[in-house]
Amino acid sequence: MDPQVPFTQYAQSASLFTVREARDLYKKDKHSRSILNLLHRLKTQGRVRLVANGVYAGVLSAAPLNRYRVPHALRDDAVVALHSALELQGVANQVFQTVYYFSGSARKDVVFDNVTYHRVAPPRGAAAPSHRLFQTEHGADNILVTTRERSFADCLLFLDYSGGVDELDKSLAMFPSFNFEAALAYLKLLGRPWLYARLGFLLDRHAERLFFRGKIRDQFLRKVPRGIVYLADKRPGNRWVPTWKLMVPAPLEDRECRTKSVAIEEELLTPKRSYKHSVLA
Repeated sequence: MDPQVPFTQYAQSASLFTVREARDLYKKDKHSRSILNLLHRLKTQGRVRLVANGVYAGVLSAAPLNRYRVPHALRDDAVVALHSALELQGVANQVFQTVYYFSGSARKDVVFDNVTYHRVAPPRGAAAPSHRLFQTEHGADNILVTTRERSFADCLLFLDYSGGVDELDKSLAMFPSFNFEAALAYLKLLGRPWLYARLGFLLDRHAERLFFRGKIRDQFLRKVPRGIVYLADKRPGNRWVPTWKLMVPAPLEDRECRTKSVAIEEELLTPKRSYKHSVLA
């Protein structure tokens, strides 16, 4: 934005801006109240809207507010993450009314235009400053977002912010490809063996299309823990998938598109039998 433009014109036409950005643009000291006084008047006149403390949206903006830009306005270290990252990456089954972002600093939820902006603490292992940008990238509008593979793994770690395993299974079906090496590197950083079982099982369901087989698949299998892992909540009706040592919700396991791991178990038990109807994910 040209700083020669009057501040009132800038404020009412910007889709999103912070007080700090405005002060930097118009060379105002942080102790100066001129920007705040003008914003108070513009807000009273209905020419700007308050998104959160120190964050505003102009009502005459030519472009609609991009919801995924809001987290960075709320926290400098914000990274769009979890299901919201899948949405931004174009591989989510649906769009939620909550935008999730990682930030090392706590913040209460912000609600604006019926969208809730919810901060989540980065997972242990990825929370260190040296790992804050691990497997992140700048997407549309220069928005910092976790990569597809990291986003999917984070959703399996934080199921409450993912929409559930059924939503994730449908989202994985929208992935044009999957970077297994990147996923393995991230799981190694997180240090949670049970995530290999969760992710490996879901990848198995889409193995034919994503080429999840051979040595790559074996790398996931070797990391599966010895104990029982649950794909979702512990509840009656879960089914046991021996390959991944995983308890899986029956509705997911009983679909017509069943997990490939079942077929592999059957082949191991009867190696000489010829199947006319293979069961693939």
